[in-house]
Amino acid sequence: MKLYVLGCGGMLGDAVYKHFTKEGHDVLATDLYRSEPWLSAVDVREYHSMHYDMSEFNPDVIVNLAALTDLEYCEGNVSESVHTNAGGSGNCALLASKFDIPYVYISTAGIFDGKEERYDDFAVPNPMCVYGKTKYWGELAAQSTPKHIVLRCGWQMGSGPKDKKFVHKIWKQIKAGATELNVVKDKQGTPTYVKDFTLQIAKMIDEHAYGVYNAVGGGEASRYDVAVELVRLLGLNVKVNEVPSSFWDKEYFAPRPASEKLITAKLNAEGLNIMRTWQESLAEYVTEYKEFFS
Repeated sequence: MKLYVLGCGGMLGDAVYKHFTKEGHDVLATDLYRSEPWLSAVDVREYHSMHYDMSEFNPDVIVNLAALTDLEYCEGNVSESVHTNAGGSGNCALLASKFDIPYVYISTAGIFDGKEERYDDFAVPNPMCVYGKTKYWGELAAQSTPKHIVLRCGWQMGSGPKDKKFVHKIWKQIKAGATELNVVKDKQGTPTYVKDFTLQIAKMIDEHAYGVYNAVGGGEASRYDVAVELVRLLGLNVKVNEVPSSFWDKEYFAPRPASEKLITAKLNAEGLNIMRTWQESLAEYVTEYKEFFS
């Protein structure tokens, strides 16, 4: 299989590239910047550059991982966020239709408002912030092409040095010498290991499972719960303090839903769910990246 992957330079892209190349597939991996020798520079906002790539490469599937994901940055850069997260998805959808191939779009639990405890695949999105809105618009763009696979991911973790999310931020504090961590308890979600999520992407492509799906790790957690489990797995004497979200208001001012818990109803019903619990995944993550977590 030949995969054209946009935005492949991040933590999920690292997992996607490693898995599909290991399985013997041909991957044209692109990103805005060439941070790895196996990446080529392509901007998801530039339709004609992508069209040229696809005409030359003739892929069997297009996978869009490209997105601006920093919520605070998106709040201050609305136009760029719209063009990247929504417009980039529109470009991918147009090209998928033109070349008659499946389009895999990665969405987020952040498209919901957090007023409900949990959200299944059929819940009506109501995003609170610029990031959530642009990612939801990206979903709608993806659905304009018949062979779309929209996967809503939870709180991502994985890929060691390329991990820029919560686990990495906690580890940075510990590595800098912190003996106490202040972590919010009032934000709930479904942690998701990028390695498992990649296997779920592969499963959906193999099964031609088109549509919109929640795809998250098993179990639920607060940010506090994840931090406590990470410290336990690392065997460190670090105290984790519960704090309200308001404690971090200055650093994280973008509106965030209180609950981003997703239910994998469709994956379960269709026998497609291959995701492990977040505790199992975090344990494997820490073991696999021993050098990173030392």
